[in-house]
Amino acid sequence: MARASNPRDQKEAQILRAAEKLLATRGLHGTRMEDIARAAKLPRPNLYYYFSSKRQIYRRIITQLRADWVRAFEQIVPDREPAEAIRDYIRAKIEYSKRHPVASKVFAKEVIRGSDMLTREEHESIRSLTEEKCAVLRQWMDEGKMDRLDPRHFFFLVWGATQYYADFEQQIRSILGVRRLTAAHFEDGVDTVTGIVLKGCGLKS
Repeated sequence: MARASNPRDQKEAQILRAAEKLLATRGLHGTRMEDIARAAKLPRPNLYYYFSSKRQIYRRIITQLRADWVRAFEQIVPDREPAEAIRDYIRAKIEYSKRHPVASKVFAKEVIRGSDMLTREEHESIRSLTEEKCAVLRQWMDEGKMDRLDPRHFFFLVWGATQYYADFEQQIRSILGVRRLTAAHFEDGVDTVTGIVLKGCGLKS
C-alpha cells in the first residue's frame, strides 16, 4: 500500500491495514464495520466518515491489489530479452508477497469465493491483459527465443509459485522452523523459482 500523503489519506491507510487483517482471516461476510473500527482504533461513527460500508473498504483493497498486479505485468514486454523479463516479473511478484502478504490473502479469498466483488469489466480487463502478455510469450517463441509452451499455464504456474509466499506464509515458516520470513528467505525463493521456470522455458538463468 502506498504511503499516505495527507491526514485523510493516512487515516484511510490505517483503516485499510486494519481491515486487511480481518478480511484475510474472516472474509467479507465474517467481518463487521465495528470490528474494523476497533482494529483501527477508531470510534465506529468516525469510520463512516472515511468509508460508507465494509464493501467499499473491501473494494478499495481489491482495486489497489489489482493495480499492483498490473504493475508487475509491465515487466513482460516484447523488446526485452525473455530471461531478463521473466526474472524481473518473478522478482516483482515475490516482492509483492513479501511487502503485502495480507492483501494477497484477501485477494486469494476473493478468488476462492468466486470473485463476486469484481465487476464484469474488471474480469474482462484481467483476461485481456493476461492475453496481451501471453501474446508477448508467443512472439518470443516464434522468434526462437524460448521453448514452446502454453503461455496461460506458464502464468498460472508463476502466480501459484510466487503468491504462495504470501498466501501460505505460515506453512513456509513452519517448515523452515522460523518465526518470520527474512529477506534472505524471499531471495532464496526468487532464485529457486526463477531457475526452475527459466529452465522449463529453455532459457539460461
